This record gives sequence, C-alpha cells and structure tokens, in this order.
Amino acid sequence: MKKKNIRKNSPSIYYKTEMVKKGKQILWRAVEMPSKLVLKESFFEEDIKPVVKFQNKNKTFGIFGFPPFFDCRDNKEKLLDNGKSRYNAAPRTRGRSRT
Repeated sequence: MKKKNIRKNSPSIYYKTEMVKKGKQILWRAVEMPSKLVLKESFFEEDIKPVVKFQNKNKTFGIFGFPPFFDCRDNKEKLLDNGKSRYNAAPRTRGRSRT
C-alpha cells in the first residue's frame, strides 16, 4: 500500500487580545499570531476589541500579515521575545535522543 502524501498547512494568521503587565500598569494589546506582532496597546480592553475583531474579519494584509515596522513594542522587549512562537519550536523526541 502506498502512503498518501499529507500536505502540511502553514499556520494561518489571526489576531487576539492579550493582557500584559508593565511595571504597575496593566495594558491590553492587539497581537498578530503566530508572529507575535503588537499592533496596538491601550489601558482599556474596549479600545482593543474592535481592532482585533476588524482584523480577524478583513485580514488587511492577507496571508502576509502586518509589516514588522507596525510593531509598537520597545526594542528591549523585541529582543527578549526573539520572534519565537509555538509554531517555530524545534521538534521534540520521545524517549532516548537520537544522535
């Protein structure tokens, strides 16, 4: 029997709200996933929800997502994140390692 070729899909782009704590302030963010690009920050969740809802409905930049210069995080936070997300994680092996 031949195995069927399984086509792997690249992760689709979606937007979500995320609550973060900066110092003593709590901020809400509109985040593009899986690139973790922050589109907007606000103290109020009501300011962020319409942005996320609009982007999830219309996908302004399509499959490419927003350009990196839209990221509103400071440089220190960008360096700490290093662009890692759960989609870029290295494959894990179970049991003994294969070397």
